[in-house]
This record gives sequence, C-alpha cells and structure tokens, in this order.
Amino acid sequence: MRDEENYGDLARLFAAEDTALEAQPFTDGVMKRVRRERAVRRLTVGSFGFLGAVIAVLQLPQLLSAFVGVDHTVTTALTEAQVELTTAAASNPIWLAIIAGAALTMAAVSLTERA
Repeated sequence: MRDEENYGDLARLFAAEDTALEAQPFTDGVMKRVRRERAVRRLTVGSFGFLGAVIAVLQLPQLLSAFVGVDHTVTTALTEAQVELTTAAASNPIWLAIIAGAALTMAAVSLTERA
C-alpha cells in the first residue's frame, strides 16, 4: 500500500507524525512516578525503622527484667541511662544535637538502602 502512488502522501504524513512524536516525554513521565514512589518508600521504611528502634529501646528494660537470672544491675543501668539521657538533653543542648545526629545517621542508612 505504501508503494502505491495514491497513498504516498498518507504514508509520508504518518512517517512525519511518527518522527515528530518522541519517546522522551513519556519516559520522563514514567520515571517521575517511579522516583516519587521510591522516595515515598524510602521515607516510609526509614520512619518506621526509626520508630521501631525507639520502641525497642524503650521496651528493653521490661524485656530484660522478665528473664530469669538477668542481673538486676543491667536493668537498673538501662533505666538510669534513659533518665540520665533525658536530663542531659534538657540541661545541655549539645546532647540534643548528638541525638539528632544519631537519628539522621540512621535515616541516611535506611534511605540509601538498595531497592
């Protein structure tokens, strides 16, 4: 059909239209969505990972005190460490910076995980 003289103009029109449409805008649109979903996934994994770590640290003294034969000094030291950390953070802002640095480090590790 393309070889016939009657349809030559139509074939040239379709060929020109095909070359005018580029794949890059479509590819950019798809990749934008993929990048957005990856960013949301990283944020979700990082935030839930950090939240889980905080909950685990807060539950550690109760967990250790439930085991038979665990030394009382370990559970006391963990409880006192939580109180001292809170007191140190309230009295000296540098401890808040240290805590924030640790949190950012954990966030960076979870954000740079490979898919």
